[in-house]
Amino acid sequence: MEKKLIKGKLNEAREFERLPEKKSEIFFRIPFLFLETAEKRLKDAWEHAEKLIKFLENKNFKSTKSSNHVSFEKNDNSKAEITADNSDLWVKTRVEKNEGLIEELEREILGLERKAFKYFLKGGKLTAHTSNSKKWDEDLKGYIGLDAGSISINIAFVEESGIIFETEYTLTEGDVINNIKKGFTNLKKRLPENTLILGSGVTGSGHEISASLLNADVYETELDAHAEATLHMLPDTQVIFDIGGQDSKVMYIEDGELDEAGMNKKCGAGTGAFLDAQADRLGIPIEKFGETGLKAKKPYSFSSMCTVFVGRDLIAEQAKGNTKENIIAGLHRSLAMNFYSTLGINKKTIKTPIAFQGGVASNTGVKKALEDLLYEARGERIELFIPMHHKVMGAVGMALFAKEELEGSQGKFRGIDTICKIRSDFTECTKAEQLGCKKQMLCDLVHLYIGDEIIETLYACQEYSDLIESEKNIELKANFGG
Repeated sequence: MEKKLIKGKLNEAREFERLPEKKSEIFFRIPFLFLETAEKRLKDAWEHAEKLIKFLENKNFKSTKSSNHVSFEKNDNSKAEITADNSDLWVKTRVEKNEGLIEELEREILGLERKAFKYFLKGGKLTAHTSNSKKWDEDLKGYIGLDAGSISINIAFVEESGIIFETEYTLTEGDVINNIKKGFTNLKKRLPENTLILGSGVTGSGHEISASLLNADVYETELDAHAEATLHMLPDTQVIFDIGGQDSKVMYIEDGELDEAGMNKKCGAGTGAFLDAQADRLGIPIEKFGETGLKAKKPYSFSSMCTVFVGRDLIAEQAKGNTKENIIAGLHRSLAMNFYSTLGINKKTIKTPIAFQGGVASNTGVKKALEDLLYEARGERIELFIPMHHKVMGAVGMALFAKEELEGSQGKFRGIDTICKIRSDFTECTKAEQLGCKKQMLCDLVHLYIGDEIIETLYACQEYSDLIESEKNIELKANFGG
């Protein structure tokens, strides 16, 4: 493939929408392989696309090539395009009359011997079908993973073969339940009509609420979930760096499994929240922090890694006229130094390959700072590998755990529509006197309702749960004469 096809901006405006919107449109999605870098993943995808480009050109399509995109057009107004986003190669077609052409194209795609999905409208509804032994499955089966954290609600739908099919990132905003529902509402809009969710897994600080909302099949710790996702995509990984909005983690892998780990929840200077605060001070969007810092001519060396003192130095440097580029590069290095120091990471002896994930992994300046400090300690360049979907690894890991737990059988997942109907009520325990409870302060409880029926009560003691169950049994006997 010409070099110009694997450079340039992703998601440029094109002839086609993201998903089919017309009966004459059929899209094929070919997921990237789980390779170490975005460049390798994209290069591999376009190398496989070469066969499809030649096929369409041989069918009298006129091709126009630009960065990361090839468009095709015939005299009969049939159109096609091959393009790539961050995780998939897309082959999009709009053919009014020539069904035989689409059948031939399908055979070419199935002949690539890679997992693929076929999208089209059926009865006006979007469906997607998985390639399976040279044919297309009727249902799109998979598993839900949910990571309910203090900053964000992350959801992943992982197709049964292990492809990360869809993800959703929603801010928690202090309201776990309603933003889980919001996240599922957003996700459902992108899931095909023939999606069959076999089960679910949950993790994160809000795992108790999320487990009840979903009727989840499995729970694992955040560390286990993150490691599971990384090893699924980058199985040779020896160490995982994870820097999120509120905490940072290091995970050490031994024989393909999580061996030991460390987590920093106390010092904000080694997390994304540190950079967010400084971005506000400097008036630069956090999304541009990484590229801005890479332009520095002389990164400023902060005298401390502490958030408070960094803020003081930042103001002083601005007053002196130092550039924002130099200051931001210094902030990136300060965060990287704090990360290594707080988590006690030995930069000289740490094993490789190292994966870097979490929201901060999007920041190219932090990645460079972490790599620079490794180089200074070791005298050799070590590249940190950023996996696809690095922002939602906990959710991906929990979907994989659900897949492993259920092994293709149907689990307990309530269904997205049912989840979105659930409402909650925060209240005090009303059974203390009946239970003979001696606590001076009544326990806080959360009732989950569907309609007027309580389907679950969170944070209740065992005695409370036993009493409620007993009352239900008495009511059933009274109603049915048992």
